[in-house]
Amino acid sequence: MNLFNENTPITVRIRDVRLLAKINGILKTDPFRYANKNELLVELLTLGVNEKYKTMPPPPNAPAGAMKVPVPDTETMELIGEIKELMQDMHDYNKKHIEGLLAHLKMSERLSSAIYNMLFAIATDKPVVPPQVELGYLDEVPPRFVNFLTELLRAILEEDDEGDEGLGLAS
Repeated sequence: MNLFNENTPITVRIRDVRLLAKINGILKTDPFRYANKNELLVELLTLGVNEKYKTMPPPPNAPAGAMKVPVPDTETMELIGEIKELMQDMHDYNKKHIEGLLAHLKMSERLSSAIYNMLFAIATDKPVVPPQVELGYLDEVPPRFVNFLTELLRAILEEDDEGDEGLGLAS
C-alpha cells in the first residue's frame, strides 16, 4: 500500500511555534549550509525517518529471527565516503609502486638470463660477441627456468585451495 506517489511533492504545515523556532535557529546557526529551508527540512525528515526505523518492530510477515536493518546516519555515510576515498588513494599508491617493482623484476630477469646464457655459451665453447649481448640475443629465459616458473605459479594458485602444501612449505 503506497500512500505517497514519488513524483508528487509533499506539503507539510507546522503549527508548533517551538518547533518552528528550533528550525529557524538551525538556519541562523549555519546560514550557508542550506540553500533554502527545503534542504534543511528534507535533512531533518531523513534523520527522523532513520531514527523511527530503529525503533520499529519487524513487519508481521517477516521471517523468524529477522532483524531490523540499521539505516546509517549522515555522519556514518560521510565517514564511509572518507574511508572509501582513503582506500582508493591507497590502491592507486600501491598500484604505482607495484608496477615499478614489476618493471625492476622484469629487468633483473633479462639481466640474469643474459648472464646465464653467456656463461652457458662460454662453458660450451660457443663464441659470444658483444653485439649479441647488446642487441638482447641472450636475454631469453632458458626453457627449464620457464618450466620451473610455470610450475611455481601453478602451485601458488593451487595453494589458495589447499593451504601451504602447494609449494611444499607446510611444516
